Amino acid sequence: MKGKLRVIQPDGTITITNYDDRITLDDLQDAVEGFIEVVPYFFSIDDPEVGARVRCVAFCNEDGKLEAQPYNLAAQSLWQDALDAFFADALDKGRHVGNNDRLVGPVAIVTGDDEFLAAL
Repeated sequence: MKGKLRVIQPDGTITITNYDDRITLDDLQDAVEGFIEVVPYFFSIDDPEVGARVRCVAFCNEDGKLEAQPYNLAAQSLWQDALDAFFADALDKGRHVGNNDRLVGPVAIVTGDDEFLAAL
């Protein structure tokens, strides 16, 4: 069981933590600075180490907007890429999926092998 936790801060800073065991709820809550919420349709991310898109699960702070946390442009861009990849068959080339939601605060993106992701 192996995986990674990428935390993207609103200023674009990214920290990566490697795991050889399951990730804990406390780890995820610490990463997003509060209670976690799954980011819908954020199921894949380009991984430069692998050189391909890999499966992921992304989390944000469920109260981030209520707490007026800052907009996270870097995570928003990755989410848009994930949306476009997920809905690729329904799109014409060069078009994007419309998304009226915005990611704020730190965003945690978890990648890993099947066992690691299943343990979430």
